[in-house]
Amino acid sequence: METLGLVQAGACPFRGRGTAVDRYATAFFTKKAELAELVCDEWVVLSERHGVIDPDEEVEGVDREFTELEPAAQARWSMEVVSDVASHVRKHEYERVIVFADRPMRDALKERGGLLSRIAAAGAETVEPLAGIGGRERQELWLDEQLSIRRDAADPTAADLESTPGELS
Repeated sequence: METLGLVQAGACPFRGRGTAVDRYATAFFTKKAELAELVCDEWVVLSERHGVIDPDEEVEGVDREFTELEPAAQARWSMEVVSDVASHVRKHEYERVIVFADRPMRDALKERGGLLSRIAAAGAETVEPLAGIGGRERQELWLDEQLSIRRDAADPTAADLESTPGELS
């Protein structure tokens, strides 16, 4: 199943230019990105400042946490991001979109951007493996567990992420 991963960036207090994957290289982001690399055919970064960007794209400026945006800005951002993702899904004929993001961003993408219906209309299902797991600490533990399973597997994509939050097939 052709899969696109969406990996939420965190706040980036660093000034200057760098690739997205380097600028957002917190432990949490790195774990989400590594899992996306293992289970997705392609993955992109969701940046508060830049929207949908390629991990190797050069970016600059200071990102904030998504929750620091005003509600109207979150709504605009969500609509633009979902439009970009839906176009990407149609163009590359993805069948699944896996969202590695925290609850505030997932909720905004779904409620303000129409993520579920617009991705379904583009021909893909949406999976939210971090939903229902709890706070960041529990999510990081889950990510560690999934990374360990896949690093030890002969085929890291064999243990595929299920649409049931936090569970594996």
